[in-house]
Amino acid sequence: MTGDRAERVIVLTMRLLAVTFAVVGILFIAVPDAVIGSIDAVGAWLGAFAAGPGTEQKLWLGLAFAYMVVITGIALVVQSDVARFRPLLLVLAAGKAASSLAGAAFFVFDQNVFIYLLNFVVDGSLVGIALWCWALAGHVGTARAAAPAGAPSAAPTPPG
Repeated sequence: MTGDRAERVIVLTMRLLAVTFAVVGILFIAVPDAVIGSIDAVGAWLGAFAAGPGTEQKLWLGLAFAYMVVITGIALVVQSDVARFRPLLLVLAAGKAASSLAGAAFFVFDQNVFIYLLNFVVDGSLVGIALWCWALAGHVGTARAAAPAGAPSAAPTPPG
């Protein structure tokens, strides 16, 4: 994939993820029990799962909301300059890996709760997307570095 096309794909992906993360974060903080109840209903349709955890302890809701704000920000920053902010894609992947693995651990070692399993699958998929974008972003930086000497530059040259 060419550098320009790779950049367009990453920008679109990060914008879509930013919107998704923002919406989910708002849902987490505004209607947490409805989110858990809806996911429990899907789980009941698919099999026999324990009910999702209640949201009495607001500290965890605050932390979940804060995490969604941070990853929304990461996606928005990356889409603004893919080559420059490429390392943030690894930060996004690490955060999603931690979330995914925590969901798997809760599912296996605590309770057979569908939302834990769903978190493992969804965030595990997002790890793959973040790493795929990171790999694509390598083409963006390479394409810019390989530009001919007379090609216009994104940064102005200081007078010399």
